Amino acid sequence: MDDYDDDVEESGSTLRRKLEETLDKNRELTDELTGLRAKSLIEEHGHHLVKPDDLSGVELSEMADKAEALQQERTAQQADLARDMLARQGLAGEELDKAVADFLNPASGQTTAAHSRAREVAAIGGDPTPLVNPDALHGLDAIQFGLQQKASR
Repeated sequence: MDDYDDDVEESGSTLRRKLEETLDKNRELTDELTGLRAKSLIEEHGHHLVKPDDLSGVELSEMADKAEALQQERTAQQADLARDMLARQGLAGEELDKAVADFLNPASGQTTAAHSRAREVAAIGGDPTPLVNPDALHGLDAIQFGLQQKASR
């Protein structure tokens, strides 16, 4: 009879270990699915200011709303930062508003074409090719590039 109790106890601990392993595996798979869904959602909706890590731990049903809210919040922060940086450069009024709008919505075709042309010319002249396309810049780098473009006009 004593052996039976040991078997039941052993089976219980074995079952508990298996349950914990299964739960850990389930968490890993859920995290992976959430990350893939977040990445897909971000790319699909063009939320370039949102990263998949920002959406970790968010329910799948709430992910689109959370991504949209984060995008809007960060766009507002970016606009405030751009406005502050451009105001420090001496812009004011309508000129400041236009510069902020240009910064937030650049004519990407022109800078992409210019970057491609610069790469071609650099390859012909033997100069090093620019490392970063201006369209890929974010945050302070994008602001600095915008200010350099404004200064060169």
